[in-house]
Amino acid sequence: MSFGPIRRTGWRGMRQLHRRCLRQPVFRTLAGSVVLCDSHLARRALVDVDGQLDHVPAFWRPGGVALPPAVCGALNRWVHRTLAAEDPDALAAITVDQLGAARGDLHRACLHAVTEANSGPLGLDREAELRATVSEFLDTVFHSMLTGSRRRADHGAFQRLAARAGTTLATSAPPGFPELDPAVRGEVYLRAVTAFVGASSAALTWLLCALQSPDLVAARRAADPTATRTEAAPEHIALETLRLWPPAWQHRRVVLHDHRIGPLSVLRGDDVVVPAYALQRHPRYWPDADTFDPDRWSRLPSRPEAFLPFAVGPGSCVGAAFEVRWLAAVAKHLAAAAPIAMTRRGTAPCVTAVFSAPEHTLGAG
Repeated sequence: MSFGPIRRTGWRGMRQLHRRCLRQPVFRTLAGSVVLCDSHLARRALVDVDGQLDHVPAFWRPGGVALPPAVCGALNRWVHRTLAAEDPDALAAITVDQLGAARGDLHRACLHAVTEANSGPLGLDREAELRATVSEFLDTVFHSMLTGSRRRADHGAFQRLAARAGTTLATSAPPGFPELDPAVRGEVYLRAVTAFVGASSAALTWLLCALQSPDLVAARRAADPTATRTEAAPEHIALETLRLWPPAWQHRRVVLHDHRIGPLSVLRGDDVVVPAYALQRHPRYWPDADTFDPDRWSRLPSRPEAFLPFAVGPGSCVGAAFEVRWLAAVAKHLAAAAPIAMTRRGTAPCVTAVFSAPEHTLGAG
């Protein structure tokens, strides 16, 4: 079994890819991946009407092997139904309350705040042992994956925690959780935790930096940065945060059948990569692309084709609509709350499979 990737891809490498995307809309890397930084080709590839790509997300691959399609579908429906039944404003209020009381590492605080807000859907409010297992998972395996703080994933810790979760879930599964083989139930559950918590906690780190921190990473502020906290529409703040700092900074799909994408031939086993970060900062699609300007969304008739923080098509995030509403509600509650003291420790963002803010410490120093 494995849980990852955990290797820090690197801010420098991500920026190099971005610069190449500015020069070439479609290209093949030295490693053989086909990169699509053309919004139309990217969307067409991700929608994949001909079934040329593998769209099973990593968290539905226990032991590195994709679950059967019927099980994947059941799990996706569970996540979708669960989120549809939740009130994003109520969850946002819990998140902000948790952050207001938090001290120490920003990423750890955001992971726990988002998890606490989702404690009902994840079954944590009904089973103390499951809560303890998830808490340890967040602090060890997941935190390391999010920040790249370990050179290698602690597979032993993940296997131990997955087995513990599987034992607990045998008698106390969250409502609607599909029947699974006991050997994989715990791992699938912990991967489901990442579906609820991963992107949300990463987006939350960036939102806090945008609203509370005096400087932004690889972005400029609009002419009147003080207006952001009090005047911009919360939904526009959420959308602009997701545009500049998408937690899923690239969408990667494995090619199942040889075919052509635009000017290139792609072969079975190749990776097709849609670089959301580069697309969402490309001057071809975005005026003043590197400026944090939530008001730009009030000037747009609809969400642009190049806005792909959640992907599209069969592999897209099932909670995308909820995520925007929740992040907007968090922005609203943060604007009404006392500012959260933050001290920056890192100079670069954390770039693994997830893109999150530089390291900060919460609380007055």
